[in-house]
Amino acid sequence: MDFGPSRDRLPTIQLSSAAMIRLRDEHTNLTFLLVNGQSLNGQVKWFDETTINVLADDGSELTLFKHAIVYYKQG
Repeated sequence: MDFGPSRDRLPTIQLSSAAMIRLRDEHTNLTFLLVNGQSLNGQVKWFDETTINVLADDGSELTLFKHAIVYYKQG
């Protein structure tokens, strides 16, 4: 029996595939704010249903779980 989404979890970001494809293809610089308070600047390299791979400004490559991202913005 499914009672729907749990109310005690933080909301996750729901990005449309088209929006993520555009951000990836245009190499748009994004700032991600994570649930632990850290922020990360970089470009989307690839993504799937649960993760986003980011090429950070310092050259490192990180895979972020979407549920760990509070929000993202361009710039």
